[in-house]
Amino acid sequence: MKKSLVLFEDGGFVDLLPLVFWRSVFELHVSRKIVLDRTAQRIGLPVAGVWTRDWLARVAGQRCGAPANYPATANTVLVNGRWVLDDPVEFPEAPCVGVVDSEVAYIVCDQELASQLTPRDLLDATRREVSLQGVPRETAGGRFLRYPWEMISDLPALLESDWRATDACIESELDRELKLENPDRIHIGERTRIHPTALINASEGSIYISHDVQVGAYAVIDGPAYIGPGTRIRPHAWLHGGNAIGPVCRIGGEVHGCVMHSYTNKQHGGYLGHAYVGSWVNIGAGAANSDLKNTYGTVRVPVNGVNVDTRLKFFGTIIGDHAKICINAAIPTGAVIGLAASVASTRLLPKYLPSFSWVTEDGPRAGDPLRLLDAASAAMARRDVDMTDDEVELFLDLGKRVRSFEGNVR
Repeated sequence: MKKSLVLFEDGGFVDLLPLVFWRSVFELHVSRKIVLDRTAQRIGLPVAGVWTRDWLARVAGQRCGAPANYPATANTVLVNGRWVLDDPVEFPEAPCVGVVDSEVAYIVCDQELASQLTPRDLLDATRREVSLQGVPRETAGGRFLRYPWEMISDLPALLESDWRATDACIESELDRELKLENPDRIHIGERTRIHPTALINASEGSIYISHDVQVGAYAVIDGPAYIGPGTRIRPHAWLHGGNAIGPVCRIGGEVHGCVMHSYTNKQHGGYLGHAYVGSWVNIGAGAANSDLKNTYGTVRVPVNGVNVDTRLKFFGTIIGDHAKICINAAIPTGAVIGLAASVASTRLLPKYLPSFSWVTEDGPRAGDPLRLLDAASAAMARRDVDMTDDEVELFLDLGKRVRSFEGNVR
């Protein structure tokens, strides 16, 4: 009987906040694809369902295009959304649990095991271990995604691992004067327009430019890079160091080693480096972040009220969905900007800005979720996207819920 693939979240999602308030773990961008699509491709099975937090289930199911929190059945393979696969995998016969360094990567169910498991069990480590007691275990390959900065430090290698020789293709008519360095490592999709003075340089890594992209005059894209559909790269922009951008982003200035989710705008000058940025973020003209400490030491990032050492010398910032950052904002090394935070200060920002906060020269204070919802809805309407009723309900619920996660660091 053919196996059925269901992705699940475990309690490790809390260390990926604020990026997974507005989305499930499966919707995080890892290289060219979100976790959901990348995992399905590596395993070779379509996603039949997702198991996630109750309060996110309806929205996550709609976005993932799969039923949310439906019961498992015999031959269901439950795969952890934080498990990063580099190679195809073959699962053992049921029942079996695959582990990586004692963390559960997958669960192959028979009927008895499937009937014992629920999404809530897998979100709670104690309940999960009780449910899986006595089930045979095998060591799995791959690794676990534990913190957002791992998606940045691994990005160049992940982009290269996703490249296939068959990707090399030019599907748009380009000006003959356009300079393509190492065209065997370049993909350009349909209806994409690139100004002849731009430089597409794949000498240091592959470049995948999707369909309906526009690249302006004198822009430089250095590989490895992924530019999602509908994205606009503004004139004189410089993208280097490994970037995964889009879809439907507006990018200007210098961008170095970043992941930027859909519909995010950084249209103007200013530096963004080694940053993981959510969807519907707006970064004003001249805003910039630091990604290297003056001491050249490793960067520490606030995670759930604790400063965690990234063990990286270069890491910039984490910016949650629907954040708004004013012109000339100065973002310190290792900063975290929460969901729907609104920044209106040009002083060096605090290292942690809570979700739904309003930030002025006097520091952060709690913002009004209804007003922030109006701003988020207006930003989406400008791109002809309507916030669904379920997303409105989720946004307002998060206005209250984030306090249970962030209260100790407000």
